[in-house]
Amino acid sequence: MRYRPFGNSGMAVSAITLRLADSPRLRAADWRSLIFAALESGVNSFQVDGESPALMQGAAEAFAALERNLLFVTLRVRDESDRLTAESVGTLVTKALNGLALDYLDLILINAPAGEDLAEGATRTLRALRSDGALRGLGVASRDDLPAGLQASDLLTALSSPFNLSSGWAERNRIRGAVTRNLAVIGEDYWPQALRDLEVKPVFQKPSLWRRRTDPLADVGSYEFLTGTHGWTGEEIALGYALTEPSLATIGVTAESRAEIERLAAVVERDLPNGVCAQIEMARFSAQEREKAERKK
Repeated sequence: MRYRPFGNSGMAVSAITLRLADSPRLRAADWRSLIFAALESGVNSFQVDGESPALMQGAAEAFAALERNLLFVTLRVRDESDRLTAESVGTLVTKALNGLALDYLDLILINAPAGEDLAEGATRTLRALRSDGALRGLGVASRDDLPAGLQASDLLTALSSPFNLSSGWAERNRIRGAVTRNLAVIGEDYWPQALRDLEVKPVFQKPSLWRRRTDPLADVGSYEFLTGTHGWTGEEIALGYALTEPSLATIGVTAESRAEIERLAAVVERDLPNGVCAQIEMARFSAQEREKAERKK
């Protein structure tokens, strides 16, 4: 496993973060086993994205096996941030701390607000939690540029943003801009649904012979390498590519078994095959050019 600094927190986090979301198939013992497998693979960063009793119990038992300062635990809140109140924020954090048997959370991650900043009451509670040592940082998940008011807030320590092999300049500039503001950046959605579907059926069809003769980009931009690269699955290529972005402190992954988390953790130590990065760049460029052409019609 490789580790990267998480902004100015002073903490080094694993290159991948295991997302823990509610699953009816997993019991407390399964969650405990999954987290132990992640720890054994070098993962020290976990994003709690659920609240089922089984998840909380299994995670609490697993986290108790390691010194608290060696873990980085994020609480993901799915409510829209402009609906969060002083009471709801306090309740969410207290419930998570009690359920996970932790003294503090490293990060609370919420959705970007519709306005310029968080609600005043929520902001006040977050400051109080930080002052009391129950919370160390605030992260915002967004697919767009953050409001100016939130960017200027001293509470904000992290940005969670999609990044994958189809990400364009807007996403890349947003991520690198966050780094210049000393924010840690969490990468998410490294394996988008459109590319997952490619393993089931080819969504990027080869153009006809006639089009290949007239379109200089017709044979460029194929994502066939995602299913045709020996020793690599499409997901592993997508994750390996996201790991090449130095602006990302960590990348969120989802797994529900020991085999899955061990496979994903192993990607961190692998180099992408020769030529794959170039194929990704050509595929993205081709897609962008075709998009421009479609808009002009």
